[in-house]
Amino acid sequence: MTKVIETNDQEAQSETLDVTSGVIWKQLLQLYIPIFLSAFMQQLYTLMNTWIVGQFAGKAAVGGIQVTQALTDLAVGFAVGVGAGCAVIVGQYFGAHDDERLSASVHTAMGIAVVGGVLFSILGVVFVGPVLHMMGTPSHLMPDALIYGHWYFGSLVFSLIYNMGSGLMRAIGDSRTPSMIVGIALVFNLLMDLIFVAGMNLDALGAGIATALAYILAASMVLYKLSHAHGPWRVELTRIRIERKIARVMLLTGLPLGVQSAAYSISNIIAQTAVNTFGMDAVTGWGLSSRVDGIIWQSGDSLGVAVTTFAAQNFGARKYDRMHTSLKVSTAMSLALVGVLSIFLFVFVKPISMFFLPDIAVAEWSALIVRYIAPFYVVYTISANISGIIRGAGESVRPMLITLFGTCILRIAWLLIIVPVFHSMETILMSYPITWILTTGIYIVYYRTGRWLKAARRKEETRAITA
Repeated sequence: MTKVIETNDQEAQSETLDVTSGVIWKQLLQLYIPIFLSAFMQQLYTLMNTWIVGQFAGKAAVGGIQVTQALTDLAVGFAVGVGAGCAVIVGQYFGAHDDERLSASVHTAMGIAVVGGVLFSILGVVFVGPVLHMMGTPSHLMPDALIYGHWYFGSLVFSLIYNMGSGLMRAIGDSRTPSMIVGIALVFNLLMDLIFVAGMNLDALGAGIATALAYILAASMVLYKLSHAHGPWRVELTRIRIERKIARVMLLTGLPLGVQSAAYSISNIIAQTAVNTFGMDAVTGWGLSSRVDGIIWQSGDSLGVAVTTFAAQNFGARKYDRMHTSLKVSTAMSLALVGVLSIFLFVFVKPISMFFLPDIAVAEWSALIVRYIAPFYVVYTISANISGIIRGAGESVRPMLITLFGTCILRIAWLLIIVPVFHSMETILMSYPITWILTTGIYIVYYRTGRWLKAARRKEETRAITA
């Protein structure tokens, strides 16, 4: 029999948000706003970091840092995907008020973050150079790319600890604390950028050192907060270990998310390789455009995370109608938020690009890229909402397969088959709206069948029997 620990600790309750009853749109906003602010601050940092490097280190340093983005996204995306699966299980136990397994799952999740982080750091440092060469990185960008890549991957373990801890806090409805932590870390990072890049003229090396120090600070703050929490989700550092049964459930949920994110990043690496053939200005413009439009991605993805948390808690409480209603609400919110931001960026992308790097050739490339795909950002966001509901129920394999086929495999096929024949930036860019539209269509059909909910309920029943 599962033990349920009763607690009336007011401080513990104030740290969390139970969304299994109440007004849905208000609760989604309560979850979304702190997540978005956290993501916005991270995006603001990347923009300010780009500005500092662009002003004080030059175009080669900016391009060198940007060209590593697809590789860093691959590692972080896979790890964060696994972490999201861990957070889903934590959210379900929280919604079900199963305090014993909630505590065990939190400690297991942190154990997975530590072990996985060390492994990714080692692999990243060893292989970043060979992979950059395989991607055909322009020779002028390679020195800065290697320096920054080694520092980034060397500190990756701290990034994963921070991201896992933040995901666990959000799973119990505490989105405010991760936002505060990331805000402090980013201000610190910018100060370090000013010291090492602007003050000491260390260029990409300075940016790498600043990033590493900021990750160490963020991980330390997350561990401090979790170890001083008031509730069954409190982390005791001596109890961090990987419990086999819980880890199995978490990995069955999280690995498909990690594989999906990794496959998405691999398609971006192939796209980056194609872009590299257009020269340094195109490479820098491609990277700069990903910084400039990051606020739109963060807005859509943040709402997707909020929806996942909402769905996980309500699935644990067996309130399936609230899950369905939340999709309608989140879709309306996405249309308003992402639509407005897309229009703004479409109009002002060139002057924004010039602000961060005063180079007209780079700005022209950035404007071309953003304006080609900006009208389709909202399509991507709708699929993020639908997949968030399904994953919140703990059903992650089929969403992985949908995304792998619709977004990753077809995009890779396009990049490897169509782009060499019609070699242009426009042909590369076409792969994004085409695959987004197809993937979203498949998600809509799958969601409406209801098979995902039946599969998730069967999985939950099996887990309860074997616990």
